[in-house]
Amino acid sequence: MLTIDAYHRPATLELALELLTEGRTIVAGGTDLLVNPRYMVGVTEVVDLGELPLDFVEEEAGLIRVGANATMATVASSPALRELADGIVSRGAAVCGSPNIRNMATLVGNVAAALPSADTPPPLLALDARVVLRSAAGTRRLALEEFFLGPASSARHLDELVESVEIPRPAPGTRGGFYKVGRTADDIAIVNGAAALGLEHGLISLARVVVGAAAPVPLRLAAVERYLLGREPTEQVIAEAGRLAQLAVNPITDQRATADHRRHLAGVCATRALRQAGGLAPHGAELDHA
Repeated sequence: MLTIDAYHRPATLELALELLTEGRTIVAGGTDLLVNPRYMVGVTEVVDLGELPLDFVEEEAGLIRVGANATMATVASSPALRELADGIVSRGAAVCGSPNIRNMATLVGNVAAALPSADTPPPLLALDARVVLRSAAGTRRLALEEFFLGPASSARHLDELVESVEIPRPAPGTRGGFYKVGRTADDIAIVNGAAALGLEHGLISLARVVVGAAAPVPLRLAAVERYLLGREPTEQVIAEAGRLAQLAVNPITDQRATADHRRHLAGVCATRALRQAGGLAPHGAELDHA
C-alpha cells in the first residue's frame, strides 16, 4: 500500500530543485503513482511539478521542445508535432491509455518512467530526441538512447528532473510510421514500434527503426537500419527488415505475452511502421488488439 508522508507542490523551479536534493519522488501527471508496484515501497515524499510553467510545446530554431507538464492530450493535438515525420510522436501519445489518462499523463513522465512498454519513446528515439535534465548544479542534455538503462532505470540523477524533451527537426521529406499492439485500446503495449525514413533519389538515405516492450529498454534496431540504407523501400525489402527485427530483440514472457509472441510482434510492428514510413501503407491504423 502506498503511504505518502509529505506532499510538496513548489511554485518555482528553483524550489523544486532544492526539494530534489533529498531524493524525493517527482510527479507531473501522477497517473503512474498508484498503479505501478515499484512505487509501493520507498515513496514517502512527493514533489508535484504541476505549478511550474512547463506546460508547453514550442518551436525553436531547428527543434521542438516539450515541457515536463505537457500532457499526452496536448502532444496528440499539437500542430507542430502532428506534421513532424507524419506525426509519429503525436500518434504515440494519442494511443497512450484512455482519454482520461491522456488528459493527465505527460510525455516527459512517460519518458522519465523508463518503462520498456511506454508508447512515446519509440517515436522519440526514431527522431533522435534528447532529454534536458535540470538540477541545482545546472543543466545537461542527454541523447534519449543514452537515457534508458533498463526497466524503470534511467541516467537521471536523484537530484535532477527531466525539464523537457527536445526533438530535432529531421531533414525535409523525412517520413515516419508508428504501430502498437495491445490487449485493448487502453492497455499498455504488448509491443510497439516506430520508424523514420529519409529518401534520396528513391533510395533510403536515413533509417531509424525502434521497438518497445521487446527488450529491457526501448530499442533502436541498428542491424535493421544498416540493412535498409541504400535500398528502395519495397515490400520485399521491408519484409526482410521485419524478419531482421525479430532476430534483434530480447523479449520476456509475462502476463501479457510470451517471449516468442513478442518476438513475432516486434517483426509485425517494425514492418507496419516501415510500410507507413515508406509510403506503402496509410497512417490511420496505428493500434491493433492482440
